[in-house]
Amino acid sequence: MSTRQLKTAVVGCSVGLGHVQAYQKLKNAELVAVCDIDAPWLQHVQQTYNVPQAYTSLDELLARSDAEAVSVCLPVYLHKPATLACLAAGKHVLVEKPMAHTAVEAIAMTEAAQAAGKTLMVSYNQRFGPDMQYLKRYAEAGYLGDIYFARAVWRRPLGMLPEPLIERATGPYSRNWFNEAAKGGGVGRDLGAHMIDLAMWIMGFPAIADVSGRSYGNFLPGWVAQFGPLYGSDADDHTVGFVRFQNGASLQIEMSFGQHIDKEVVLNEFFGTRGGAVRDAATGLKLFGEAAGSYTTTTPRLPAASGSTQANFVTSILEGTPPMVTPEQGIALMQIIDGLYSSGSSFTKV
Repeated sequence: MSTRQLKTAVVGCSVGLGHVQAYQKLKNAELVAVCDIDAPWLQHVQQTYNVPQAYTSLDELLARSDAEAVSVCLPVYLHKPATLACLAAGKHVLVEKPMAHTAVEAIAMTEAAQAAGKTLMVSYNQRFGPDMQYLKRYAEAGYLGDIYFARAVWRRPLGMLPEPLIERATGPYSRNWFNEAAKGGGVGRDLGAHMIDLAMWIMGFPAIADVSGRSYGNFLPGWVAQFGPLYGSDADDHTVGFVRFQNGASLQIEMSFGQHIDKEVVLNEFFGTRGGAVRDAATGLKLFGEAAGSYTTTTPRLPAASGSTQANFVTSILEGTPPMVTPEQGIALMQIIDGLYSSGSSFTKV
């Protein structure tokens, strides 16, 4: 086990604020630099978290910083160029989810990491929750048998539509890219990326046969327009889909930023030949199957939350082990997301 500290940096200090906080909690990491185009916000983050270096330009950070690894926490459409720049500068990269705007971009990023001999990891932080960690071990032990069907759902009521403009310590901040398709916005890429990743991870990332989907944008345009003429939306606020895998299994998907329901629903369901599992954010993890000759329902006692994408990323670099979320898995997720939006397009093979 390595005893040295890995020098890290964070690019994009809005979404990346969690990365800043996570790195500073790690004993085997040292946060040496932050980067953001908003100079007042950058200064606020640097001073609040006592970060040695701060840059408003990624090129300046890469030229002058002693960082060995960089978290890329920019809007989705900037993931590819920023990641390629970091890899070309000899840095390891932890990129926020979803990995890229398209599977083609994700493949280019993966190939660049392989050519550079650097670690590239995607930040799917929900894998590290105690419920999913428990369920992963449970599935790998064979208690579910062969998973033949899964469901991934994240639905929100209309009162939770994403705001294009928010207030933070240094003033108003526009985050309308969440609502612009060309910049990687939309619920299929945002909430969908998390829930599809969890489903694929538990299922063991089976090879994709085909994807179909349908997207709707009934509420975002009117919601965003209330914030003024500078803001608009052409992204999806409700996306549904179905994935068939080459092993015969299938996955049903439903994601919504807002619809006519009374409360938020965050749900993963897995149906196997030996048992089933339901992970509901409101009620916890429940397991179903045969035990001692009778059908049972079990609510497991979960360990305290531990680990993070940042901790796994740092450890994988220092110890030379594969990260928990590989770029190949990121590509598979982008293939599904591409399929939801294009419904029937052929997949780009790795």
